Amino acid sequence: MSADGLYCQPPQLDWSQASGPRAPDYGDIYFSAEDGLEESRAVFLKGCDLPQDWQGKTQYVVGELGFGTGLNALALWDLWRREGPAKGWLHFVSIEKHPLRREDAARAFAAWPSLAGLSAQLLAQWPSALKGAHRLIFPDDRFTITLFQDEAELALAQIEARVDAWFLDGFAPARNEAMWSQAVFDRMGRLSRAGSRVATFTVAGAVRRGLQQAGFSVAKRPGFGRKRERLEAIYAGAATPPDISPVERTRPCSGRVAIIGAGIAGASLALAFRRRGREVVVVDAIGAAGGASGAPVGLLTPRLERTDRPHVRATLAAFEFARLTYAGLDGFYPEGVLRLPRDAEDRDRLALIASRMDAEHIWDGEGLWQPRAARFEPRRLVQGLLADTPVVIAQIARVEESETSVRLLDDGGHVVLEADLVIHASGWGAHTVFDALDANSGQLAVLAGTAPQRAVVWGGYACAAPGGGVMLGTTHVRGEDAGLVEDAIEGLRADLAIHRPEIAAGLGADVLQTWSGVRAVTSDQLPVSGPLAGSEFTARWRQYSTGRMPRIKPGPPGPCRQFILSGFGSRGFAHAPLLAEALASDLSGEPGAFERAGRECLQSTRFAWRRLKRSH
Repeated sequence: MSADGLYCQPPQLDWSQASGPRAPDYGDIYFSAEDGLEESRAVFLKGCDLPQDWQGKTQYVVGELGFGTGLNALALWDLWRREGPAKGWLHFVSIEKHPLRREDAARAFAAWPSLAGLSAQLLAQWPSALKGAHRLIFPDDRFTITLFQDEAELALAQIEARVDAWFLDGFAPARNEAMWSQAVFDRMGRLSRAGSRVATFTVAGAVRRGLQQAGFSVAKRPGFGRKRERLEAIYAGAATPPDISPVERTRPCSGRVAIIGAGIAGASLALAFRRRGREVVVVDAIGAAGGASGAPVGLLTPRLERTDRPHVRATLAAFEFARLTYAGLDGFYPEGVLRLPRDAEDRDRLALIASRMDAEHIWDGEGLWQPRAARFEPRRLVQGLLADTPVVIAQIARVEESETSVRLLDDGGHVVLEADLVIHASGWGAHTVFDALDANSGQLAVLAGTAPQRAVVWGGYACAAPGGGVMLGTTHVRGEDAGLVEDAIEGLRADLAIHRPEIAAGLGADVLQTWSGVRAVTSDQLPVSGPLAGSEFTARWRQYSTGRMPRIKPGPPGPCRQFILSGFGSRGFAHAPLLAEALASDLSGEPGAFERAGRECLQSTRFAWRRLKRSH
């Protein structure tokens, strides 16, 4: 990770030329002054033999170095909509070190009115400058963009994909050597399939030789416009096995998906698998949002930390993805949240964090304004995500697994459901199959009074409640017993009086509503996603840790059929949508939704791996 902060530096663009933006730091333009769109089609789409190369394929992955204005993404998307296979899905995995601001991208897109509909959709999901992976999904067109914002070599090391075609579209090699280095080409080779194609505008000798050294055969082709030549290449080597990792990426598994739990984790999983055309059935003992996801109101805020670490990037990316997921759903109010310091030490911490965030976050010495945070009604969001997914009301007592399927049984031993795989997403209820989960109970209350105009958070929080009153939250008590509701309310009132006395002074005596629930947490305060680690995992990793395993780890004899998504604590609504998307991607054999290092921080097998390491 980087020592320069969590956010990339956007470019300072020169718009003085009528042809479009120029990057003074690199002395280069973003696209051809003659016709940028036609150049993209001629150099990259034709250069990678598209649309012919994706015909007959259910998935196609394009990698790109240099996202820039997003023009290549729009040109590719446009072609896919017109000539993509009827049931295929296109994945565009791109890298950008200096992401454009949304307003600059909109200004650039104005040059291509024929793509206005697509550019508007892209702008609606335009990511922040946060470093790391950003996933943008356009399900109506079966198109996904995963944008890695970092230096090219660092980003390539974090990508998990098998790439069918590469667009090399960075600034000219003489002005941007780091993007055209041998290390970059070598990493491209390791991510390529046999026969993967490469297209680029440059025929520089260093680029030709670098690609050849990395295993690509290269050829010059006639250039576009005034450029005499361009380059095409094909990966001539065999696909390289993935690097060893303490936690493997989940192997693909097709067929019917059973999900235990109808809270935010289960609902997010249902959405992710439905998008992929999978048959999904959710099973819950109570019904939609009946457990810890059933609070009257909640706040969607990012987990703030001072350092650039894999889990920090992952959780911030999850927060941003959650906002996109909930946009347009009933019960979601993107009004912003004011974060107050708990004490003098926390004040210094927030001031430091604010100095490393983008300009939208405003620190005034007393509080940090978080404009992308939101207030929401949990039950309505869960119901919106579940949509037409069938929900079976049943208490699952055990799961029986065979080589070809899983069966979900109730207390009487009756089969409730049979499926190809099952995901345990019942929050604390999943502790019966995953022993690394702990219980943490919480209570909140709605009191009579005048709610603040904008939500306030400091550890506790205060905001407007649906139907009127002030929502105060929330307590955190280890174990399943949240304690007496009267004590909880007294504690919430006292905490509010310290941090927002003007709100506390306006509270009435009436308690309009109370709620309590049990959260699932882990020892490292991060969620878990992935396969349940059984005896086969233990045997394989014991061999690996003692050096008796080959360099490339062999796969299990058959696909794993039981998975888990849990351990969110009080951040399920912020983190569950992206972790569900990532798990669905893995189980569908798609490019990873996270940076590799971030995924490893969240993988379910990390606890079993740590135990094995300590025992050797």
